[in-house]
Amino acid sequence: MKKKTGNWAELPEDLLVLTANKITLFEDFLSFSGVCRSWRSVAINDNFKGCEQIPWLMLSDKDKPDERKFVSLRKGGVIRTVNLPEVRGKRCLETLGWFVTIAQDGEMNLLHPFTRVQINLPHVTTFKDYHMRTFHNNTSVIRKAVLSSPPEDSKDYALAVAYGEKGYLGFWRPGDESWNDVKISVLPIRDIIFHEGLFYGVMGRGFVFDFDVRGPDPTWTWIASDIPDMYTRTGLNRQLYTSTGRNKQLFIVESKGEVLVVIRDLSMPNFCDDHHYVPDNTNRSRVDYRTRRFQVFQATPREKVKWVEIMSLGDNALFLGDNASVSVDASRFPGIKANCIYYTDEHWEFRKRGGLKHMGIYCLEDGRNNPCYEEQSSNLVCPPLWVNPSSF
Repeated sequence: MKKKTGNWAELPEDLLVLTANKITLFEDFLSFSGVCRSWRSVAINDNFKGCEQIPWLMLSDKDKPDERKFVSLRKGGVIRTVNLPEVRGKRCLETLGWFVTIAQDGEMNLLHPFTRVQINLPHVTTFKDYHMRTFHNNTSVIRKAVLSSPPEDSKDYALAVAYGEKGYLGFWRPGDESWNDVKISVLPIRDIIFHEGLFYGVMGRGFVFDFDVRGPDPTWTWIASDIPDMYTRTGLNRQLYTSTGRNKQLFIVESKGEVLVVIRDLSMPNFCDDHHYVPDNTNRSRVDYRTRRFQVFQATPREKVKWVEIMSLGDNALFLGDNASVSVDASRFPGIKANCIYYTDEHWEFRKRGGLKHMGIYCLEDGRNNPCYEEQSSNLVCPPLWVNPSSF
């Protein structure tokens, strides 16, 4: 006699809600919603209780300018494909699951990629130092953009940006008709994050500061001075920009409650000389550069702040690029490698000149670079991007 099986679509709603409440990863919640109509009916925001998420990798194709693919590293493939005409021809930066989009004409918006909710931002020409620009395209104005909190939670939030090739600092709050400036005595600003009620930035040769934009006038405070050359294996101060074909990028990230500075050491051609940049008979689209290593530093709060190189991230992994830098506990997510840095191409200057779209996984333990995902992104304006998935 054939055993009779139950109909999964006819499970009681309260049991489905209880099941949905147990799901911690948004990508699993997405799979839950795709089982059938009754399961999809309970797959709403109020029933999703997950918190820390694994960033997805967003890829785009120059031949499909409206389409964006989202890759789950945990599942090893595309988990969602979204049609987003709102981002056609625009550069995207990511923060808290939202995109900051910048069009070639200078129009800017906040966009949630899955709900397609848009929030208008002031035009790039309202930046006080916009007239100091040396860039060729408005899409390259913004270096990094970071939200203090998700716009869907309340209207009491701020968006901070590092902009311009000189790395100025600006911010916007709901209701502002133009961008506001934070006057900092040392430039350029290289990266920013939000942590425990304050924005933090890293500038120059590793200066770290916090800044507060909640009052009528922004305030800022020094946290740590520059990282000495003796701590960096090739000399940070001398080689941020050199003619030797080597460059360094700085990131700032919170991990396990501590603010860390990460240095990415790149080997690349010299931008100043196009002959040196693209050898004769070389296809410009194949000009390449490599991530040589990453170093991670923490400022220890003593009588005099001292920088200490962190040789291990423990169970954590970092995700760096055009997204707001993020750290996750890899021990909670099978398939994510602990003590590793997942990175995408963050070097806009090289990208706009035709460099390869570079991404990978760097292991701090042995210094090896490994592929992140086989498929590349062929869209120069919108290269690979880490996205913190949220349903909103």
